[in-house]
Amino acid sequence: MLQLSVVIPAYNEERRLPSTLESVHAFLKEHYQNFEIIVVDDGSSDQTIDIVDAFAGHHEGIRLLSYAPNQGKGYAIRTGVLQASGELILIDDADGSSPIAEVIQLQQAITDGADVAIGSRNKPDPDRVVVADLHRKYIGNTFNLMVQTLLLPGIYDAQCGFKLFKKAVAHDIFRVSELNGFAFDVEILYIARMRNYKIAERAINWNNVAGSKVNVLLDSMGMFFQVLGIRRRAWMGSYKKTVSDAVPPLPLKTRTVPSENQTENSAEHDASHCSDPSHNHGAAHMPKTSQSQAEQS
Repeated sequence: MLQLSVVIPAYNEERRLPSTLESVHAFLKEHYQNFEIIVVDDGSSDQTIDIVDAFAGHHEGIRLLSYAPNQGKGYAIRTGVLQASGELILIDDADGSSPIAEVIQLQQAITDGADVAIGSRNKPDPDRVVVADLHRKYIGNTFNLMVQTLLLPGIYDAQCGFKLFKKAVAHDIFRVSELNGFAFDVEILYIARMRNYKIAERAINWNNVAGSKVNVLLDSMGMFFQVLGIRRRAWMGSYKKTVSDAVPPLPLKTRTVPSENQTENSAEHDASHCSDPSHNHGAAHMPKTSQSQAEQS
């Protein structure tokens, strides 16, 4: 049984993703016996897929999901979450702005009774350090004030990209979510509230990493209209469904590349079989070096 799935959406992240994969994998290997890291390639046109493949070649527990064309962060995370099988599911940004060690306090919140635990850059805490560009912080705070007023009173930061869910809760929420863009976080938490799931918000350390795909002005306007759309969907009963049919899944390519250790173990296993005279060589197991298939998410 997998203890934790980490879902990382990636769109043209060849520069920022490698260090994030290194830090996340190293931490999980030290603190969890069984885990998986799911990288969802959101129709990248750079070397993101090649980077993930290379990393998976010498690190265990890496899964790559990809599709085309680009659909948006919300779509990518929905795809990854619905494919995840860990008892807990963490969504994390490709830039690594939220230290992976913060998952410990989110997990404690789940242990204490929460169904969803979210990291927060805005919740007051003198022991936490948040480093952000002033203009982004101002616009972000303005957007959060609007979200608190219209949809999520009491939530300081709906859009921090570091959230932990119980698996059943995550699947229940994401199956009816519809937003593909950057305001998907607001929709997810709104659905959680509608379904009476307990949300815990924890202040975390956060450090802005250059290279954000968010256009502060244009995307902020788009997110405003998306927030209004959430109210409309709720009024129409969209979030009371079991499964939404508003966002048909694209054909999904999944790839699990065994690490060097897994390949070596397979080779040793085959060698021992070949040296055993009682072994049926005609049915010898051939080590699988890669897997690629198309399926529906």
